[in-house]
Amino acid sequence: MSTSFGILFSVKIAHSYYTSGCQDFEFLIPADSNLILRDRRVITRVSKGICYFLCEKDESGTPVVAVSGITIRIGLKLVNPFFTNITKLVFKPGTTPLYRNTTSPTSLDLPVEMLVAGPLFAYPLTKTARPVTVTVKDYLNNVLQTEIVSNVTDTTPVPLDLRGYAANIYSVNEKQGSSTKKSLYYIDPDLAGKPVFGIVEINVSNSFFTPVPPVFTLNFVAKEEVLKYYIVGKNYTTTDLNKLSVLDAGYNEDSRPQVQFTKVNQGSFVATDISPSLLAGSGTSVVLFKSQTPVPRLEKARRKIQLSKNSDVLLKHLPLPGIDRSNSDIIIQISKP
Repeated sequence: MSTSFGILFSVKIAHSYYTSGCQDFEFLIPADSNLILRDRRVITRVSKGICYFLCEKDESGTPVVAVSGITIRIGLKLVNPFFTNITKLVFKPGTTPLYRNTTSPTSLDLPVEMLVAGPLFAYPLTKTARPVTVTVKDYLNNVLQTEIVSNVTDTTPVPLDLRGYAANIYSVNEKQGSSTKKSLYYIDPDLAGKPVFGIVEINVSNSFFTPVPPVFTLNFVAKEEVLKYYIVGKNYTTTDLNKLSVLDAGYNEDSRPQVQFTKVNQGSFVATDISPSLLAGSGTSVVLFKSQTPVPRLEKARRKIQLSKNSDVLLKHLPLPGIDRSNSDIIIQISKP
């Protein structure tokens, strides 16, 4: 009998900022999942930002070792320090998204926000009145641990011990009177000690064994911001500045929506604009051109956004914010004798 390795499933990161795939993450396989993969003869390969899981199959395409029913966890380690500059994040700061395939075996549910912790951790109390009861429950709502804090001066975080329990979602419920605050924790002794941006948990189903293995895609959307060009003119009078314009002349060539700009004179800047006093000094004046709607960040530059004076093009391609910039404020300096 001959065997070969074929794709069981893959995990892909998609981002609307990039033109040819997102490679901003490393894939971390915790020790217990690695053990499962080894025992079930599943190997991993990463190529162009996609993590492939391949299992050994016989001549008929059947896995040599049964894999249906196993659950594999993957930690996502962010390796691009500028990721938040270009990404519209929908998660609360400090939380970790968990992606699972519980609703449909071959696609991911919407991510669930949670905190990642090891089996021994301390829960910080949020309620000030006493007594307060802290209860830990598993995903089936079974009570695993209960702690009561009665001393009104006791604000010490409550120690919780989930050693011996499998990596999974657990809820910590802080109850005082009729009010309860519920916090979700993902307890993982391995990933808790690593800089994990998110966690993917895939339960392997018989439906994976189709001509086309499932691709589990995490979709990120590019940040949208008002694009602002501050034109600082040395020896430019108000009359000179009035002759300036910014026009998107490249949208047809790029097959994209045209970016429309509004001119804002120096005296009409608002609080969210850079103060003219920080831009214009002796012998200089400033005018602002801002996009009429927010513009998504793109890896591929928008061509022919042009600065003109009357009918003369002064700058054929105005710069766009790079990935290392946290905003879309761009300062352009021009001068005349």
